[in-house]
Amino acid sequence: MSLVVKNLSFSFNNDLLIKDLAFKIEKNKVGLISGTSGIGKSTLLNIISGLIKPDIGSIVANGNIFNDKNNFLEPEKRNIGYVFQDFALFPHINAENNMKYALSKDFTNFFDHVVNSLKLKNHLKKMPHELSGGQKQRVSIARAVLMKPSLLLLDEPFSNLDSENIESSQELIMEVIEKLNIPCILVTHDINQLEILRISQKIVLN
Repeated sequence: MSLVVKNLSFSFNNDLLIKDLAFKIEKNKVGLISGTSGIGKSTLLNIISGLIKPDIGSIVANGNIFNDKNNFLEPEKRNIGYVFQDFALFPHINAENNMKYALSKDFTNFFDHVVNSLKLKNHLKKMPHELSGGQKQRVSIARAVLMKPSLLLLDEPFSNLDSENIESSQELIMEVIEKLNIPCILVTHDINQLEILRISQKIVLN
């Protein structure tokens, strides 16, 4: 399994944000997207997830064509675990049901392990508005890994966490990508937080 991006370009309001980008992230590996604020890091994740269509280029994950000149696979068919910068939790259901929203049958027995790893046991019945920023972030991480994704996208996944929770979250993420044999892409403003995640490649946006 791997993620292969070739000749990817995207413009917005006549401004070329991403130009002729190409990279490959192998299975069990973490790619780090770096660049200044506003350069298009989150936009790149949204393109890979299918939430935004690129101008040109191809995206192939695990042999499945997400995007090329003749094909566009809808986001819900890409099986991507996505941790959004703003969490994107469903406000009308509690933390437990948010985590179980796309729960894979194969991962049902993994649920308790994820909850304990992310220290969420005492917060399962809370509604999103009752959770702190860090708790929302951990619920979002749990939801992403419990769907048994074929690709993991993480947009500032540790920004609201203390050092202890950063460590436990990264341990879980590494466990999942190794267990599932999948690639992962990460956006973070603080590379000093990445003590456990093993970065194999940096993707620099200019």
